Amino acid sequence: MKNTIFSIFLLFTTLNAFTQSEKFPFKSGEKITYSAHYHWGLFWMEAGEVIFQIDTVHKNDEIVLKMQSLGRTLPKYDWLFKVRDTFASDAIYPEMKPLTFKRANYEGKDWVRNYYVFNHEVESLILDMESNNSKRRLDTISLPKGHIMDVQTAVYYARLWNLIDAKSGDQKIMKIMLAGEYFTIPMTYRGKETVKHINGNYYSCFKITTKVVEGLIFRANQEISIYVSDEEHQLPLVVKAPILIGRVEAYLRQTSDVEFPESLPD
Repeated sequence: MKNTIFSIFLLFTTLNAFTQSEKFPFKSGEKITYSAHYHWGLFWMEAGEVIFQIDTVHKNDEIVLKMQSLGRTLPKYDWLFKVRDTFASDAIYPEMKPLTFKRANYEGKDWVRNYYVFNHEVESLILDMESNNSKRRLDTISLPKGHIMDVQTAVYYARLWNLIDAKSGDQKIMKIMLAGEYFTIPMTYRGKETVKHINGNYYSCFKITTKVVEGLIFRANQEISIYVSDEEHQLPLVVKAPILIGRVEAYLRQTSDVEFPESLPD
């Protein structure tokens, strides 16, 4: 799988906000938008945006969450490197048990399409995958034990971790299926910090970090830092990720059907 800076940035923006209560911290109709930035020395550019949205439907006496993430470069940069990424999944509420997952990535001249169907009764996963660099793969594989999710369902399942009661050093492990492989993603809570937003305001946040895999984008033992607002919805406000050349950052820019977190007083 070809991973550009932007697609990796989208993935780790999804694996962030955590909160736990008797009611879910998100609701049908919630839509949150992030601006994606690239830094290299004094060079700075707002390269794209990422949008997350969720709705609910009733199906066979069950509540099904319909979740979607959209990532794209800004039109003025499409001539340089055009990105149009979509991740979408359906999952049973409140167990967050995935039913289907769709992925469509178009990045420059490369494209990837994935479709998964989860059959929890027989613990199997149907895969339909293809890209411009590989032949179409149609396969049925076994689901391993434990709560296995697609990356989009993990966006919202991850928001069930109770950071209010967490202690610095506590960890959560996410088990996801991506690109036909299983990944284990450890997330570590680092305590509370004040973070400056690109809008110039300061916010009180919970900080979470995760390790990255050494490769074409990241050096060994680098960490991605995620800053989550310390209020009931615990929205990810800022994400920072060092890469081989420079760093990428995401900032919460706009919300719909959920209040933008309050900043600290001047």
